[in-house]
Amino acid sequence: MSVSCNLVLGDFAADLLRQSLGPYADIRIHQDDLTLGPLNDIDHVYPASRIQFWNEVFPLSSFDFSDVLPAGNAQLAALPEDLTLWIGTSCGEALLLRRLAWWRYQKGQSFKLIIPDTTGVSSYVAGQVALSLISPEQIESACGERLSHAQLQKLAQEWQDLCQQKSTFRGWNGQTFQYLTETALDTEMLALITDNYLPCRQIAGLWMQAAKGFFRSDVLAMWRLRCLAAQGLIEMESHPDQHDLYAFKVRKK
Repeated sequence: MSVSCNLVLGDFAADLLRQSLGPYADIRIHQDDLTLGPLNDIDHVYPASRIQFWNEVFPLSSFDFSDVLPAGNAQLAALPEDLTLWIGTSCGEALLLRRLAWWRYQKGQSFKLIIPDTTGVSSYVAGQVALSLISPEQIESACGERLSHAQLQKLAQEWQDLCQQKSTFRGWNGQTFQYLTETALDTEMLALITDNYLPCRQIAGLWMQAAKGFFRSDVLAMWRLRCLAAQGLIEMESHPDQHDLYAFKVRKK
């Protein structure tokens, strides 16, 4: 199972893959969560609108998005010809597959695709199993094949179509992508908030459990609560550090 370069989405997937390929395997980690945020300028040298989005969503992140996102593009441009993409069946990984196909198609290069069997693996979102949730045994038994020119072209075109969509949130049912708006997600959030104060932890937990198509994080919940408060639709018990989701309670205004 020796290949020169392996690409995965996220640190946890890389840790799992390293268990099977060994500590000296060349494993590259792509960091961007493609399920969220604008895609219109994502492949630009400096994706300004995407950087602005992530700064608003995650203002206290340890990442400097003005560095991390351009670095991700530079990574995709510099990947060696002998490349294997390892993915599960999550929305983010389905998007990375198409994004990588677009980058490789521009260079006239393909890559090997490996999607391990996810049978019997539980997940946060029905029907989606990220590579990081797969067992080492499933990784070791997996095999793949190099994408044909026709497959590469089809996936690259799908990525171009995705980048033209205006929606901020993308879901995946295993075959097609769905497009969600902030309004739809906020409507779900507001339905959980009552006239009496409830802990934001409780609201966020219920909202995250209702995820369809993509994994909802506490960071995403924090952002939408801050936006609802800024719009005057909800009232916070106090005004502490509003980036700390669990420091306050909230009710309808």
